[in-house]
Amino acid sequence: MHTDFLPTRKIPVSQLYGWNSRRAVPVDIDLSHRGCVIRDRFSGTAFLLSTDDFGFIRGATLFADTRDHLAHSLLSEVTGCEWVNEYSDQWALYRCWSEEERDAHAREIADDLAADRAEADGISLDEAFEAEYQAAYDMHPLTIGGWQVAA
Repeated sequence: MHTDFLPTRKIPVSQLYGWNSRRAVPVDIDLSHRGCVIRDRFSGTAFLLSTDDFGFIRGATLFADTRDHLAHSLLSEVTGCEWVNEYSDQWALYRCWSEEERDAHAREIADDLAADRAEADGISLDEAFEAEYQAAYDMHPLTIGGWQVAA
């Protein structure tokens, strides 16, 4: 079982190191080409953080048998940012960071669903694509603002 999380702000990987250095007992950080694994030394809680090509943390996955209520606080503590999990009603608000991402994400969803909608509603594929695109586009507004730097 796993739980996915999204940051509510842009977090550069360097901030992860900066904020983590303030902790009395730092987490173990392993940065690789696929992302970054952080593990709390006391609880054993581990996350896989996904990163983008620009050095920002895009999301986190907690691997555990149950939903850990301490995961939010651990992520917040080591990154200096609040997070939402996939069960939150705010999940969709933090999916896209730029207009280009919002457009690409909406097009991807519309490509997947347009044929089914056209058949179910008896409309053209173009009309179905536009309807699915608009629904996905509206679902993921841009809310990620600037990023903060670890002090």
